[in-house]
Amino acid sequence: MTFDSTWAFELSTTIQWLTFILGALLYLLSILCYDVLIAFDNIRQAERRQAASEIHAREAELQMLRTQINPHFLFNSLNSISALTAIDAAAAREMTIELAQFFRQTLALADQQKIKLEQELELCQHFLAVEKIRFGKKLQTSFVIDEQSLACLMPPMILQPLLENAIKHGIRDLVDGGTIEVSSKVREEWLYIAIENPIDPDSASAEGTGTGLKNLRSRFASLYGQRCRVDWSKDTAMFRVEIALPLEK
Repeated sequence: MTFDSTWAFELSTTIQWLTFILGALLYLLSILCYDVLIAFDNIRQAERRQAASEIHAREAELQMLRTQINPHFLFNSLNSISALTAIDAAAAREMTIELAQFFRQTLALADQQKIKLEQELELCQHFLAVEKIRFGKKLQTSFVIDEQSLACLMPPMILQPLLENAIKHGIRDLVDGGTIEVSSKVREEWLYIAIENPIDPDSASAEGTGTGLKNLRSRFASLYGQRCRVDWSKDTAMFRVEIALPLEK
C-alpha cells in the first residue's frame, strides 16, 4: 500500500469517526433540547396550576369574608320578627320584606368583584331598615354622600359589616341610642368613605374584637395590594372608620 493510499484510508476513517461522533453529539443535543423543552413545558403547566389554585383560593377567601357576617344578622332578625308577630304584625311584615330585599340583593352582588358605591349604599339602606325596626328611635342615620362618588367602583359588602359593628359595639349600648354618619367624597384619584358612630366608653362591647376590620383589610389586600387604606380611631365618645380606595369608574 502506497503512502497516498494509506493517507487516504486514514483520512476516510477519520472522517467516518468524526461523522459518527458529530451524529452522536447531534443526537444527544436533540435529546437534551427535547428534555429541556419538556421541562419548560412542565414548569409552565405547574405555574399555571399554581396561579389557578391561588385564584380559586382568593375567590374562596373573598366569598367567605363577604358572607361570614350574614348568619348571626339573619338569626337576630328572625328572632325579632318572631317577637314582633305577636305585638306588631305590620312591623313584622315590614321587617320581613326588608330582610328579604337585603338577602336578595346580597346574593345578586356576591359574585361581582366590584360594584358601584350607589349599589352598596342601597344594600346598606335595606340592612338599616331592618335594624331600625329592631332598635326603633335609638338608631338614627345620616348620609353625607358626594354625588361624584356614587358611580365609583368598590368591592361589595364592605359597608354593611361596618354598620353592623357600629350598632353592635356602639348604638346598642347607649340608653338614648345615637346617629351613625356615613360620608363619601372623591379627591384626586381616590374614593374616601367614612363611618362614624357614638360609643359608650364604659361598655365592654365598645372594645370589640377587631375581626371585622381585620377581614376588611384582608379583602382589600387581596384586591388592591398596598394601594388602599383602612384606618380607625376612637376617643371617649366616638368611633370612626375611614377607607381610601383607588378611584375606579
